[in-house]
Amino acid sequence: MKNKRNIVVIATFILFGLFFIRAVWQKENTIHKGRLVLLELAPVDPRSLMQGDYMQLNYALNSQVNVLDKDKITKRGYITLALDRENRGVFKGINDALPTTEVDSFIVVKYFNWDGFSLSVGADSYFFQEGKDTLFEQAKYGGLRVDDKGNSVLIGLYKENLERIE
Repeated sequence: MKNKRNIVVIATFILFGLFFIRAVWQKENTIHKGRLVLLELAPVDPRSLMQGDYMQLNYALNSQVNVLDKDKITKRGYITLALDRENRGVFKGINDALPTTEVDSFIVVKYFNWDGFSLSVGADSYFFQEGKDTLFEQAKYGGLRVDDKGNSVLIGLYKENLERIE
């Protein structure tokens, strides 16, 4: 009986480890092969006493989505963005399913609508080294890498001149 329980525990740890490794591999693949999209940020306070210095990210496209009929926005879906020459994303539409047509000047990003008010298209916060808050106050864009299925990974923050903040 004890032997079976040990086998179940070990099998559970192995499965958990495999799922974790797969998730990390998918994120790394998105970072290396995904297309860069710069989303304009809306201003927020970059300080937390409990967590240290970080920036709560609020993407400007949330204000564009807020003018849409709330009943049409599902809990999960895809946002279509037009890309300019500098890879800045401009909101074009919202879909329940992944669009099948691919156009180089457009990209689709998966969203989650947890609260019915704002859409989460990537990381909602960005942590940085203590004392660098004045540097990150210059952030105008959040840089996301997006794969062909709409999954996104935040890779950094960018200034108005599209220079990455290090």
